[in-house]
Amino acid sequence: MKTDTENLFFDIMAAMSENVSKRNYNRRLFALCGLAGLMYGIDVGLIAAALPYIKATCSFTEAQLSGIVAAVLLGCVPGTFFASLTAERFGRLAAFRVTAAVFAVAVPLICFSDGNFCLMFSGRILQGVGCAFVGIAAPLYMAECAGAGERGRGTGMMQLVLTVGLVLAALVGMAVVGILGPAEDPDVPLAAKNLAWRSIFYFSAAPAALLYAGTFFLRESPRWLFSRGRIEEARLSLLANSEPAAADAVLAQLRDNAESERSCGGDGAGSPFATFMRRRYAVPFALAFAVACFNQGTGINSLLNYSVVMFQKAGLSGAAANVADIAVKTANLAMTVVALFFVDRRGRRFLLSVGTLGAAAGLVFAGAFFFAVERGLLAAGATAGIAVAAGVVLYVGSFAVGPGVCAWLALSELMPLRIRARGMMLAGFGSMFVSYLIAQAFLPWSRAFGESSVFFTLSGIAALYFLTVRLALPETKGRSLEEIERSFAEGEKENGE
Repeated sequence: MKTDTENLFFDIMAAMSENVSKRNYNRRLFALCGLAGLMYGIDVGLIAAALPYIKATCSFTEAQLSGIVAAVLLGCVPGTFFASLTAERFGRLAAFRVTAAVFAVAVPLICFSDGNFCLMFSGRILQGVGCAFVGIAAPLYMAECAGAGERGRGTGMMQLVLTVGLVLAALVGMAVVGILGPAEDPDVPLAAKNLAWRSIFYFSAAPAALLYAGTFFLRESPRWLFSRGRIEEARLSLLANSEPAAADAVLAQLRDNAESERSCGGDGAGSPFATFMRRRYAVPFALAFAVACFNQGTGINSLLNYSVVMFQKAGLSGAAANVADIAVKTANLAMTVVALFFVDRRGRRFLLSVGTLGAAAGLVFAGAFFFAVERGLLAAGATAGIAVAAGVVLYVGSFAVGPGVCAWLALSELMPLRIRARGMMLAGFGSMFVSYLIAQAFLPWSRAFGESSVFFTLSGIAALYFLTVRLALPETKGRSLEEIERSFAEGEKENGE
């Protein structure tokens, strides 16, 4: 028979073991979303390094080259629909598994295209589908599984690893240039240039298997399980990384919100999208949709994809342009770390305000030097190239500290549980369509009107983004998803709906 001292000892050890288990679960949760972000970052970043080699070996037209770059963004449009459908019907973890499978097919298709535009374009489309699954599944799963005090850091961690992927992609590009030679060098054999872009793309396939395996070490989202009536499973999922009292409190909030919705006539009947017309859904959806579209409207994907080409146009050599590209990706990484520190302290609205204002300033700065080159006031060369790179570093660093982290949060935090997956799908449609248009038009636009025109237009969009954040976006830090949802429901009641 155990003494009181022995019982106390075993109770303490059990509690310590349980805390360790919860911490380990959180690490696995963060690691899974981090792997998804790594895949996204590598996929977005590699095309900047591969594009000069593709241009040198594949005899594509300028419109086709733009299409190869923009294909990922085009693939995100249908991918967003399928990602939302998968996440809503089969669960958030199922969406992760499809992501890994899509990436595993896309890379060989690109690498075996042998200069065939249709095959390469199709592979890039599939990469876009995979990115869309990441963009839906990762923030959705993190928001629904992490606690209110960790949600910002968790989603920020995904963005941090995404930027690590961008830096890795830039380093791979630099290594390929060093080993096989620059794409613009006529002395580099054609076979070496073909090997260069294939090697760059093969690098993006590595994390897919790890992502797929990682899904089997985590539980399904408790909010999704609750929405399917699987209450006991939802509680077990909550208990994986929270105390019993906290898990029961979340379940109570979920029941209260469900009851409130039923009392207002929200019983789920009718069109799946009919509920978007009600204020409790329309207002948060409109805000999240605006943030998503503005995020891509500042041109972040296009500027990252075309960074090496832009720096070369400003006057930097191939090797120097790759170094500048690494500086851009490193600034992205460093400022994401800063955002990770402040997102749960200063809040989403503060970081979005600082980030959008800085992004607008960086775009104006880079655009001004392109304007000087285009008007003959400054020769293209090291001075202009370094100045443009500095403006892009300011833009990307500012984007990372605000929109880069907080936009993911806005999509998953603002929208209520009932419309979360469908709302993220529609917001994803809007943002990826905007991003695709900019990427597809980038080269013809800059050729016809100059790079300065592109930069000044994007800076205007960043300024509108800043005004939207300051005038309309509520703060969500430290609040549970159910508390945020309730605030919009109360606004609906106040307006007599």
